[in-house]
Amino acid sequence: MTQPNKLTSVLLLLLTTLLLPATTSAAPKLNASAPDMNKVRSLALKPTNGTTFVLHYYRPDGKYDGWNIWTWADGQEGRSVKFTGRDAFGAYATVKYPVRLNKANFIIRYKEWERKDVDRDRSTTVNADGIAEAWAVSEDPNVYQNPADIDFSLRVNAAFLDKADNVLVTLSQPVDKRALKASDVNLSVNGTRLPIRAIQAPNAQGNSHKTFTLVTARKISADELATPISLTLPGQNPVTVYVRDALDSKDLFPADAKLGSYVTESKTTFRTWSPVASSVDLLLFDSEDAATPNKSISMTKADSGLWETTLPSDLHGLFYQYSFTSYGKTRTVADINCFAAAHDSSKSMVVNLSNTNPEGFAEHTPPASKSQTDEIVYEVHVRDFSIQDQNVPAENRGKYSGLAIVNPSTGEEVSTSISHLKELGVTAVHLLPIQDYSASLTEYNWGYWTALFNVPEAQYSSTPHQPAETIKELKKTIQTLHENGIRVILDVVYNHTSTSYEYSPFDQAVPYYYFRTGADGTLANESGCGNAFADERLMARKYMIDSLKYWVTEYKVDGFRFDLLGMHYPITVKTAAQELRKLRSDLTIYGEPWTGGGPTHFGKGVQRGTTVGVFNDHIRNAIRGDLDGTSTGFATGSGGDIESVKRGIMGAIDDFASAPTETVSYISAHDNRTFWDKLEYTYAGMDDNTKRSIQKLAHGIVLTSQGMAFLHGGSDFARTKFGNHNSYNAGDDINKFDWDRKAEYIDVFNYFKGLIALRKAHPAFRMTTASNVKRNISFLSAPNGVIAYTIDAKRVGDDWNRILVIFNGEPSAQTIELPSGHWNIVVDDQNAGTSPLRKANNRVTLPQYSMIVAYK
Repeated sequence: MTQPNKLTSVLLLLLTTLLLPATTSAAPKLNASAPDMNKVRSLALKPTNGTTFVLHYYRPDGKYDGWNIWTWADGQEGRSVKFTGRDAFGAYATVKYPVRLNKANFIIRYKEWERKDVDRDRSTTVNADGIAEAWAVSEDPNVYQNPADIDFSLRVNAAFLDKADNVLVTLSQPVDKRALKASDVNLSVNGTRLPIRAIQAPNAQGNSHKTFTLVTARKISADELATPISLTLPGQNPVTVYVRDALDSKDLFPADAKLGSYVTESKTTFRTWSPVASSVDLLLFDSEDAATPNKSISMTKADSGLWETTLPSDLHGLFYQYSFTSYGKTRTVADINCFAAAHDSSKSMVVNLSNTNPEGFAEHTPPASKSQTDEIVYEVHVRDFSIQDQNVPAENRGKYSGLAIVNPSTGEEVSTSISHLKELGVTAVHLLPIQDYSASLTEYNWGYWTALFNVPEAQYSSTPHQPAETIKELKKTIQTLHENGIRVILDVVYNHTSTSYEYSPFDQAVPYYYFRTGADGTLANESGCGNAFADERLMARKYMIDSLKYWVTEYKVDGFRFDLLGMHYPITVKTAAQELRKLRSDLTIYGEPWTGGGPTHFGKGVQRGTTVGVFNDHIRNAIRGDLDGTSTGFATGSGGDIESVKRGIMGAIDDFASAPTETVSYISAHDNRTFWDKLEYTYAGMDDNTKRSIQKLAHGIVLTSQGMAFLHGGSDFARTKFGNHNSYNAGDDINKFDWDRKAEYIDVFNYFKGLIALRKAHPAFRMTTASNVKRNISFLSAPNGVIAYTIDAKRVGDDWNRILVIFNGEPSAQTIELPSGHWNIVVDDQNAGTSPLRKANNRVTLPQYSMIVAYK
């Protein structure tokens, strides 16, 4: 619409007349008049060989100070641009790019990310003249190519039942709260009007608001939630009221229910949860690519919002979907609780899990870990690890089975696959996401966009169209790793899913429940990936915890690394840790204490006392400098933030941790530039030998610090991704493990190997309590750019009496006075291990970028 038309004017007048208190003559007030769309024009922009991007922005309050856009081209860094122009619509910003783009991306933000107006990445297309002109309205996620498409009429944008007696209503325009009259609001429950007892405005300044809470005269019962609930304002059509937070009721929480499909020899039971559904049908298919079901079965509604049916046979191998009818629509999707699925995640498959155990799997015992500080984690992507390993049979390359091929060093050839892990000495392999994700079988991806959380990703299977065999292959791989002394940690992404709204099996089962949404129903984008899983809600939390427990009990995995752990609520993380440790006390649990842009719920410090570890980005940044730029840190020649390095060496107990078990020491992971690429980017002319020295020093700090040690796979042979700092979909040429490089950088590998052997042999590097760390580690006086400390090792059960550690982060040799006594050096600039290399007394000189470990 170009401006409020006659119908809109009538609606506004009618709303004004009906909703005003009898003693008031003033009309409802909008915060700001809608713009006169007859005066809104496109700018006269000249064609360009590059790109000119203009964004027009309208705010009802008329306040544009502090607002700006963050804009970027695909694959490029972003920049901030102010709204410098004013026109009949509002404010506008102009951005020029020297090259022709296909689209211009933007986020509207306030100051330096204090908040966003619409929490998502948006874009607009570039026309043949190199022009991208678009219009945006505050709190409206749409991007308009034509301003005539913008509707400024007053209407209900969204209505949600968030308590049994509270309906949250969001209007398209602000209305004066003094004008609203409860008797003129028609809330209908299953065809019967439910009176409104009160209308509450948000606790905010001013009288005009877009959001109000309707307090009903009685609570809407659980039985009524699946019936039609609608809201009508004077002169408008009814809108659907969706049930959202009101579903978090003890009457609708089947805490102990087993969801999914379960098989015995004589029957198969299907069970799902959807309190808002008026009916649920089970659809059975003969194959994963069958277009139509061969049978449809009406499921029975049970207590607490459950739907179930039992069929008198073992349906192992049969594919199925659920058809949910709610809010006047029927939605057909896969079972979010299934344990096997078609390769494209479109259908679930019934699986008799007892048929998927390889020989000896049920009886085998995973390697135990006494403490998280004993863990030395090696992060790998399943495909990267073996896709170009010529020692792995072609049919196993890039597959689960490719992780577990025995290929020891022959003297002429380096070890690869599982033999590499054993030779290096790491205690655990951390697998980038292997839960079913949204990608074709040939599409490279890291997997951080999960679809079905209890299903292994088919792309890594040797038989991707046989889901039961995929399960068996993964179990066999885990068993083989265990039998070789290597634990398995899964990288899990419960903070968001790959799809939303009509494409999501979660949202189709129970619309608006499993994801965080705003008052208007817009998805929160705390992950930076389009949605945020609402684990603060009871059944979402149950789903997450049940899934984690399933991977421990069915696959015998040894721990979890949580992607964007900061997005999860503390009660979820604490409950998950408690429930998991009831199954196995030695599980390793850690995660990222940050988000993808939203509020942080489980940040550094919140983990205290939970037995959950978090990545220590303080020591990471202090050692390496920034992630992708050219700033330097302690190990790269600037001195860096030495105090942060020291706090990291102490296991962050003087920073954010209550014990060293709660911190993960690291300097690189799959994200951002590899450490080697960071060196090459920062020091373009640095010689190879110097970079090798820095590679050894930086990781030497990690492997001798208190806490859990974490290594990016391949860093032990100077892994490169050729400068790509976000290779999530870059393919094999960028991401592969280059095993020829291991031979080229065998000195780096042997150094890592020696440091790992040292750490494993000496509990002084793996203390578990803050009191032991404080009592036994003492820092020594040292020159600038040098860190030196001793450990009273004997007091923590070590074979050595006292250990001396020195790091030289300077580009020149440094001499340091030693504590009295004869010191046996086991680590120097060239060698690392547990056997003495030579003795030192009085003082020692460290070459540039090097370290020493000695004992007496």
